[in-house]
Amino acid sequence: MLRASRNAGDPLCLHPLVLAVCAVLLCANCSLDNASPVALSDADAPAAASGTDQARLVDPSTTLASVTYSGRAYGPVGLWAGNKLNWGPQPFTASTNYVNADTVVLQINAARNKGQRLVLALTGGSSTELTSGGQFDLTKWKKRMDTYNKSAIKTAVAAAVADGTVIGNQLIDEPETAQWGTVLTKATIDQMAVYARNIFPTLPMGVNHGPPGYKWRSAEHYTKVDYARYLYAWYITSGDVVSWRNAVLAQAKRDGVTPALGMNILNGGVKDKGDGSYDCAGPTQGDLGTRYPNCTMTPDQMRSWGKALLPYGCFFMMWQFDKTFFSKSANQTAFKDLAAVAASMSKRSCKRP
Repeated sequence: MLRASRNAGDPLCLHPLVLAVCAVLLCANCSLDNASPVALSDADAPAAASGTDQARLVDPSTTLASVTYSGRAYGPVGLWAGNKLNWGPQPFTASTNYVNADTVVLQINAARNKGQRLVLALTGGSSTELTSGGQFDLTKWKKRMDTYNKSAIKTAVAAAVADGTVIGNQLIDEPETAQWGTVLTKATIDQMAVYARNIFPTLPMGVNHGPPGYKWRSAEHYTKVDYARYLYAWYITSGDVVSWRNAVLAQAKRDGVTPALGMNILNGGVKDKGDGSYDCAGPTQGDLGTRYPNCTMTPDQMRSWGKALLPYGCFFMMWQFDKTFFSKSANQTAFKDLAAVAASMSKRSCKRP
């Protein structure tokens, strides 16, 4: 099951998936994970793979000649659990998901079969797996990256970048937060981009920043990172999404990166009044967030703020999939409205300008 740690900035610290995976990726008879995905209904879940389908999914050279992608990539974090969907995927066209060396080829091919784009999190997982003594450990991070340095995986990723199924890779999530200690710099993340690019030369390399994270080490500048994703929440600007957007776009320009944008739909709405009741019952408040005193965004907030942000990034990613929140009809309508905006826009590369 895909999980995310929720600290002050709600970073995307995705823990490893518990999957039954193939011992050898190229084995045509390997069976896929049989665990049931979280889905709204049987109709929402992908059909079970036949033996032929399994062989095609496991083969990293698989490319569907008919696969085409249009519009701006748009969706939530956590749409997939391995090679199975947690939702739809409609109206979404993209997602960010944790993978590992055993599951990345399966997820790429499953996403391609559904016409979905991916931002990979090749070194995702708990921050404790990549730290030593509370500080980011570059050696551990490189060791995790090295698990992907296999010809079958490199072939699969190169094909997916070429046909548009994979649009980027998250090097690290919210480096500005305490979970990584104090040693990280933009120069370090540039080193990570170079290291990962030696394995995947065509894959855009990026970093995720939380709502206030665009201010992190603002006097430093990325020189190798391709894109930076910035996540919006009301509590940063009290709803003035345009001023926040302009600030992050200006920082992206100074850093020489392509911007990617998103919003924290589960904890980024108007905060609870703080009187101890924690009911998120105000007229401009949504449902209870994942922790006090945060509230979810309302459908109108998602629609308004999303429209102000979506056109300006190479993708638009929302934190994060939650079955209860996504099942509400008013929220579904807002998601569809934003999907229409994304569909009206041209594709945009996440490569460094």
